[in-house]
Amino acid sequence: MKRIVILAAALFLAAVSASRAGSSLGRQLVDLESHIKWDAVESAWKGLRVDWLRTTADCDEAACVANQMLKLEQNVKWKAVDKAWRTRRAGWINDCRGATNERDVAKLLLEFEANVRWGAVDDAWKARRESWISELKGE
Repeated sequence: MKRIVILAAALFLAAVSASRAGSSLGRQLVDLESHIKWDAVESAWKGLRVDWLRTTADCDEAACVANQMLKLEQNVKWKAVDKAWRTRRAGWINDCRGATNERDVAKLLLEFEANVRWGAVDDAWKARRESWISELKGE
């Protein structure tokens, strides 16, 4: 089922990308989310995801991507993140709310991803991760 949803989301994002440039950060966020397993997110995410994808694809400002990142993080289960995340999370949320430039949002996205456990992502992410990090860092 998730493969069908991912395929539909990919087609939707391709159509959006063809019509407008969109945010690179938004694409990076969608890329990460597409590799997070269904059992690692709250059941409500299934109902929220389509609108989240649309909004994230439409983000053209760093603050918008930060807001969408907050929505994703709120739907990731505690078992899917490192225990240290409980300590850092409140500060990270505050940093996201204050982030206004791409550099800061990219750092926050990297930090969130670094706290997502291996068991919460699919094997394709494990192969994709290094290049994703390089792209996000602009390397």
